[in-house]
Amino acid sequence: MITYSLKTPKTIEQALSNLYEIISLLRSENGCPWDREQTPKDVSGAIIDETFEYLDAILKKDIQHCSEEIGDVLLNVMMALRIHQEYDDFSPVSSIHSVCEKLIRRHPHVFSDAEAADSTEVLSLWNEVKRTVEGRTVDENNIFRKIPSSLPELLHAYEIQKSLKKVGFEWPDISGVVDKIREEFDEVTGALDDSKDHLEEEIGDLLFSVVNLSRYVHVNPVVALRRSNNKVMNRFNIVSDLAKERGIPFDMDHADALNVLWEEAKKME
Repeated sequence: MITYSLKTPKTIEQALSNLYEIISLLRSENGCPWDREQTPKDVSGAIIDETFEYLDAILKKDIQHCSEEIGDVLLNVMMALRIHQEYDDFSPVSSIHSVCEKLIRRHPHVFSDAEAADSTEVLSLWNEVKRTVEGRTVDENNIFRKIPSSLPELLHAYEIQKSLKKVGFEWPDISGVVDKIREEFDEVTGALDDSKDHLEEEIGDLLFSVVNLSRYVHVNPVVALRRSNNKVMNRFNIVSDLAKERGIPFDMDHADALNVLWEEAKKME
């Protein structure tokens, strides 16, 4: 048993200190066996899970839930920092200080005399600092080298397209992006009677093109798809309730009636 008295913090410094101290106690010899077993890989998965739970709370506009979930994200980030400290990889102080230095260095329009009139110029300055100050040059033979291989495929496509844009491989205007989607859709419909392998390839091309449109208009495809997923689930739950109330079975014989309920559910949202 560990005797610990949590003090109510008055500053963010005190709050972060409390959290790190509790995590350190949980990882200690007399702490929690489960917490002591966690590795950076374990925690990385938890960070991803909690981040998506935070995203769900944002989409639902549930501020109380947002507060809870972003706290869980921070918990796991702090847990990762603690584990790396225990492994003698690096200290939390050095990691946080390093990112502070980087933020100042890459915002010369804020902390120095450089100028940036809009977000496009900000990104240009950011990349210029990476190249000229930090010496991070782009490997022309592999512009995708920094994209994590573990990314989910939707995000992987998004990051590939961002990398292509950085080297100037970009549509001059949105009409080219839209036309490409139409072209790929026609190829999908044309491949419906072909082999599964060919159809799979064409559907992949269509998805890649849609992700590119999302990137082009500055919409995160992951957030967009999650919103759509949530909308469909919520709408179907309404349809399910209405069908039960009206005695309408879920089968193909009642497809027309179910479609009417679907349209009704859309109006109820």
